[in-house]
Amino acid sequence: MTDFVFIRHGETDWNRQQRFQGQIDVPLNATGRAQAARLGERLAGERVDLLLSSDLGRARQTAAPLESAWALAASLQPALREQNFGVLEGLDVPTIKAHHADLWALWLEHRADFALPGGESLRQFHARVLGAVRELAAAQPGRTLAVVTHGGVLDMLWRTV
Repeated sequence: MTDFVFIRHGETDWNRQQRFQGQIDVPLNATGRAQAARLGERLAGERVDLLLSSDLGRARQTAAPLESAWALAASLQPALREQNFGVLEGLDVPTIKAHHADLWALWLEHRADFALPGGESLRQFHARVLGAVRELAAAQPGRTLAVVTHGGVLDMLWRTV
C-alpha cells in the first residue's frame, strides 16, 4: 500500500482577493512563504520517500522548504494542477458576478459535466486527479509520498474518499 501526505499550497494574494487562480501561475505572498517555511520545519523529522508537487509556482514554492528538509527534489506533476476555470481565471468573485452572472449561476450548480468556456468540467478534473493519484500509488507501492497541490485537487480526493 502507498501512503500519501497531501499538502495544499500556501496563501497567495489572489486567495485573499477571492480571485480564481486555476492554472495561472500565481506566486505565494509573504504569508504563504511563511506558511511554507513553517511546514518545512514541522515536517522535517517525518519519513518520506518521494516528494511531488504540482508544477505551478505556488505549489513549487510551498514544496521548496520540504526539499531542503528532506534532501529530496520535488518531482513536478502537471496532472496535479488546480482545475482549469477557463474564461473565469484571473477574475475575482465580484467581477464574475457582475460580468458573467450566467456562468456564475451555472458554476454554482456543480454539475459534473458543466465546463466553463475554455475550462474543464468537474468530471474531467476528477478523472485527471484520480488517474494521477492511482498511477502514483501503483508505481510506488509501500512508499510514503508527500504531494504539494491545490485546494480543488484536495476537494476531488476527499469527495472520492
